Amino acid sequence: MGAAALPPRGGRSPWRTLQTVHLWMGVVVAAQLLLWTASGLFMTSNAIETVRGTTLRRDVPPLDLRRAGPLLPPAAVLPPEAVLASPVESAELTSLLGAPVYRLSSGGRHWLVDARSGQERPIGRGEALAIARQQVVLVEPLTAIRVGDPPPLELRRPGGAWRVAAADGTHVYIGTAGEVMAVRTELWRWHDFAWGLHILDPAGREATHHPLLIASALLALASVVSGIILIAGRFGRRRPMSQRRPDPVR
Repeated sequence: MGAAALPPRGGRSPWRTLQTVHLWMGVVVAAQLLLWTASGLFMTSNAIETVRGTTLRRDVPPLDLRRAGPLLPPAAVLPPEAVLASPVESAELTSLLGAPVYRLSSGGRHWLVDARSGQERPIGRGEALAIARQQVVLVEPLTAIRVGDPPPLELRRPGGAWRVAAADGTHVYIGTAGEVMAVRTELWRWHDFAWGLHILDPAGREATHHPLLIASALLALASVVSGIILIAGRFGRRRPMSQRRPDPVR
């Protein structure tokens, strides 16, 4: 009886190479899917109203401006155009801490003007603390610091603001026009971190179009395609039942 034929020497077959590549692509994609699923599960497990601090907002009844006394018309409180870099875009009559004010906007700048005197009303530390206490449920004691540009990561809105910090870690950002720009709780910060992991942008947490995310998607696509090729090839290499040799009788 002749010697059994040895398999030909040489490199690995393309089929085996594809299997190895598919295996290692699957490892990388599985790690990304684990990260994506875990971060998505965390974000969806909390109501967005709770994350954004909407449940902490107070309902503040508006001031009855009809009983606020004589008020200046909008034209009387607008600054001269020569003073501004761009024309005033909006002038809203509202109230702040029980007093009538105009909220003006021009070229990304927002500020307040007293509706009775026409004088600009800047927001200081005392006003920021009072606005935060009036409009948000917070745990005392409170502290307030001024933040400028570039804005903090948890705000991501330029123009400057007061950050009022509560004892439980909640931050309330008061804008230069006296508005509550954002409420940031500890839950919001964890949610924001999970979002950064979800889109593979843990630093800026805003970019949904960047090379790392695109490469990850292409790798996942390549893993799926190679898996389909391997499965189709495996079924294609199977012989029909009529061509299979019967098992020897023992």
